[in-house]
Amino acid sequence: MKSKIKQSLFLIIASLLALFFVVITVKQIDFERVANVLTETNYFWIFASMAISILTYWIRASRWNLLLHPMGYNTKTSSGFWAICFAYFMNLTIPRSGEVARATSLYKMEKVPFEKSFGTVVLERVIDLLFLGLSFTLTLIFNYETLMKFIELGNKEKAHQSSSEPSFLKYYIALGILFLGLLLLIIFWKKISQTKFFEKIKTFLLGLWEGIKSISKLQKRGLFIFYSFALWFCYFLMTYLVFFAFPDTQNFGVAEGLFLLIAGSLGMILPVSGGLAYPYVMSIAFSAVYLAKGGNQDEGRAIGDYFGLILYIAQVISMITFGLIAIYKIARIRRDSTK
Repeated sequence: MKSKIKQSLFLIIASLLALFFVVITVKQIDFERVANVLTETNYFWIFASMAISILTYWIRASRWNLLLHPMGYNTKTSSGFWAICFAYFMNLTIPRSGEVARATSLYKMEKVPFEKSFGTVVLERVIDLLFLGLSFTLTLIFNYETLMKFIELGNKEKAHQSSSEPSFLKYYIALGILFLGLLLLIIFWKKISQTKFFEKIKTFLLGLWEGIKSISKLQKRGLFIFYSFALWFCYFLMTYLVFFAFPDTQNFGVAEGLFLLIAGSLGMILPVSGGLAYPYVMSIAFSAVYLAKGGNQDEGRAIGDYFGLILYIAQVISMITFGLIAIYKIARIRRDSTK
């Protein structure tokens, strides 16, 4: 009974937090223009983008299994899928909390030690960073002028928001604390190394490293590479297909889709709750696209506002819907495994 009450309270609090951050994101948008755009929207492409976003969860879960197998854990793809759904839901509330939630929920369902599964999650992020770098390189080749305009606009926005010179005092304080901590660690190393807490930290780090190095023992490397490329191709499609939903963007092509993939990725990876940065970054990205084409910056920004907002809301609906289902599924799988 107590566990059900705790689960219900968690569900309510997490949902309210997610809703709060979503409201903060959308309240600055011109809803009158958005309403006019929605009357001309082809919703088939919006739903297609949402469906592909859910497909990426399954692809990521399948790729995750390949990293867990070398450590002796034959987990179900469905368990990984629900863990990932829950992770994205948690990211709507607290930045980067999804990685911890993902490893924790997998332990509840499949009993994979947290530190080992978390190590594979860290490894995945490194691999994703490499693919982001590859996508950035392609963008640099095919969208150089647009990318330069985007960086220029971003710098102007940053300068506009910060009128005073940055203070480096906090960095000096942080370095001082770090130095003091290292000094105390060296002085009291013998005593620290004999504590139970040190043993727990050591066990955690060894498990983390085992998860990270699991890639060296992959049994299906070709399949792993295929999943990685398929994942990023789906990310590209999630933006590209939405071009066909609006009259203003139907003339956009693959090059613009690739550039907006990079811009959108930047908006999603910034440590801001609820993905708040995504619509904002997309509006700047559209300004850059229009400037590079010799068009009007303000017109591009207006289109970017509603494009980023609608795509953002579509993805948030998917995250919240499957995140709430995941909470129920994880609890049920955990309960069934303990019977």
